[in-house]
Amino acid sequence: MNRTLSLAATALAALAGPGLVRAHHGTAAVSVAGPEGPGAALETTSPLPLPKGTLFTMMKAEYVPFRKFAFAEPENKDYSSFNMFALGFGIRPWLSAYVFQPLNVKVGDGIGRNSGAGDPNLMLAFGFKYDEGFRLVPEKESLDELLDWHFSVSVSSTIPLATTGHTDRAGAFFAPDMQLGFGAPAPGIGIAVMKQASPDLTFLTEVNYQHFFPHTYQFTRYQFGGETRINTAAVYRVYGRGSFRFDVAGELNFLHLQRDEERNDAGEMEALQASGGGILYAGLGTRLFYGPFSAAVGIRRAALKELNEGPDQQGSEGLEKFRLAATLSYSTRF
Repeated sequence: MNRTLSLAATALAALAGPGLVRAHHGTAAVSVAGPEGPGAALETTSPLPLPKGTLFTMMKAEYVPFRKFAFAEPENKDYSSFNMFALGFGIRPWLSAYVFQPLNVKVGDGIGRNSGAGDPNLMLAFGFKYDEGFRLVPEKESLDELLDWHFSVSVSSTIPLATTGHTDRAGAFFAPDMQLGFGAPAPGIGIAVMKQASPDLTFLTEVNYQHFFPHTYQFTRYQFGGETRINTAAVYRVYGRGSFRFDVAGELNFLHLQRDEERNDAGEMEALQASGGGILYAGLGTRLFYGPFSAAVGIRRAALKELNEGPDQQGSEGLEKFRLAATLSYSTRF
């Protein structure tokens, strides 16, 4: 085919995230798709850039209720709601820029609720393809050319603008994992790969890492553990005609969390118990496209987990009941 891709750009971004608990956070995941061409998953980043001059807007909401345990009473983590607003723009055919603004709600039994804006995240994504050699993504690609291998490299960082000194209903400071910001920039880097097995079936793979620097709160000095993600997805176009498209997606998302660290009585940073580990999530989702609009919903659960001190990590990744996410996006080209 010589038709160019009719784009409805879709961007997906999620923040996932003692003590009894070390709740962690997440990185922005970006997916681009349209009524024709490759599919887009919910959590696994697509390497396709936004076409030059394309502006997109996106909203995402994720609801995460936690399993509760007797040992954590009366301060079990109840649930978190991770919400995201995003803007993206295609600067060049191979270069896209994104701004993500989280708005989070964190609720715990006995300690109350903390909600508000989190640290904004800025990202640049560089798109490549393999067609008789590696090269930058060109300005136009036919549907046949989109069957080629596509790759991207992304760099990102949060900006420490959110408050880190909120207090609970008793007037005590919330623990660092219940605060809204990290207190310091949190840079990240990612690589994504895409290959269409057929016009209706798309495979996606992604690896990314986010690092957290120490921050001195009013009540402690703390450093969240680095996060490594390895995601893979298969997206199948069930139906597509004209401006309408319906996809289903299956995903496996692996998350490795390094231990958090906190300043001890000697003034040294010390690795914390009840933090860190590895989790493999399995998820299913659906996506609808209509012209420049896209809506998606998906659910994930921990299929396998090996937390460092699992019995003591209530409220951690891997101990959710489920993670339910929904997105809505719109794009336009200038």
